[in-house]
Order: sequence, then C-alpha cells, then structure tokens
Amino acid sequence: MAAREAMYRSVVLDAAERVFGQAGYHAAKMQDLAREAGISLNTLYATFPSKREVFEALHETRGRAFLERVSEALEGDGDARARLARGVHAFVDYLSAHPDYFRVDLREGRSWAIGDVEASPTFQAGIESWTRLVREGIARGVFVDEDPHVMAVTAFGVMQIQLAAWLSRPDPPEPRVIAERITRQLERALGVEGAER
Repeated sequence: MAAREAMYRSVVLDAAERVFGQAGYHAAKMQDLAREAGISLNTLYATFPSKREVFEALHETRGRAFLERVSEALEGDGDARARLARGVHAFVDYLSAHPDYFRVDLREGRSWAIGDVEASPTFQAGIESWTRLVREGIARGVFVDEDPHVMAVTAFGVMQIQLAAWLSRPDPPEPRVIAERITRQLERALGVEGAER
C-alpha cells in the first residue's frame, strides 16, 4: 500500500469512528465522512468504494488493535486473577480512549455477550483469549468450575454493560474506577476466593 493511500485510509478511519459513533452507521453518509476527514468525496471513494467498506475496515483496524492490547494483558506473567485484572484494565483503557468506536457497536445493537458481532474472526479470537484464561483459572483452582466459554462470554457482557453505563453518564468516573468495579464483579462471578463483595 502506498504511503499516500495509507495516510488517506487512516484519516478516513479516524473520521469514520467519530461520524459512525455519533450518528450511527445507517444515518451517516459518505459526504459526512469526507467532510469530517477534510478530503474530497472523490478522494474518499478512491480510498473506500462504499460506506460498508469503511465500516468493515474500521472494525478490522480498531478490532485488531483492541485484541492485541487485551490479549497481551491476558497472556502476560502472573496468575489467572492478576491477568484477569490486567485484561479488564486493558479492555477499559482501550475503549475509554476510543469511545466512538465503542458507540458504533452500541448504536448497531450488537451484543458481545451473545457473540453477534457477525462472527468476526477478531471477536472470536478475543473470546478465545478470555476462554483460555478462565480455563487456566479453573484448572488451578482460582475460578469456580463452570463452562469456560460461557464464563468468558459473561465477562464480555458485564464489560459491555458497565462501559455502556459509563458512556451514558454526564460526569463518568475515571476509567480506572470502572475497571476496578468490573474486575470485582467478574471475580465474584468467577467465584474467586476472597473477592470483595
């Protein structure tokens, strides 16, 4: 990919994140994206032939970065409980830094808890990372012996609901506070001994 094309892709995706996050995918128009990106409509169409392609590229690009950040936290050093906390913090940190990206999913009515993100390979890889963590925690006696996949999906659901509530507040708490709250909730759900009540 040429440097100029890569630059336009980046500018368009940044603009699309804001436009889709604020207006929603269906209400947004290619003209809105071009205006927000500060480029001509012709340049936009030369970069992305359709709004759907912009939308898919946004999810692919942001989803990959999100997955990398969270997976790194989940697979680092430490026991399952410590990695759970790091994973939640990485999850919250990324989405609080990209609230419009998160709004895109919320506006489209996607539920991470039931995995309806169009069977995205990135989403599925994310669920697998959390499932591995839960499976390991169960094997080491840190987490209660429940279906690891169901518990991983439960974690996604709790995080999505808590972050959606955070986004809706006029004066939201710091991301660190939300991450700590979510971590406590997940520790209780996973049956972590000594988890705060």
